[in-house]
Amino acid sequence: MSGQHFTLTISQSTTDSGDFAIHMKEEGKPEQLLVHLRFMHLPMLDEKYLDDVVGVLARKLAKRVIEWRVAPDLNPETMPDAQDEARAVVDAVLDKMKKGQ
Repeated sequence: MSGQHFTLTISQSTTDSGDFAIHMKEEGKPEQLLVHLRFMHLPMLDEKYLDDVVGVLARKLAKRVIEWRVAPDLNPETMPDAQDEARAVVDAVLDKMKKGQ
């Protein structure tokens, strides 16, 4: 992956504190929206918690982009592993939300 660069940008709406987007920019290519998140306004979803969730997601996305470039999943049989990892992230977030109630 040497010589290849990309930038992930996290943006937050100025009018809705629970509205986030993560974009990817690569040299010579237009910026691309990867994820758009919109959290409900609930006391358990405070600013610090949302920052943590969005930060973890951005790190996971960056890792996935790098992994994909090194060894893309061309075999559909390997996709369940990626899906299991995504489920684990979601489950961890849900567990953290439950504990914060």
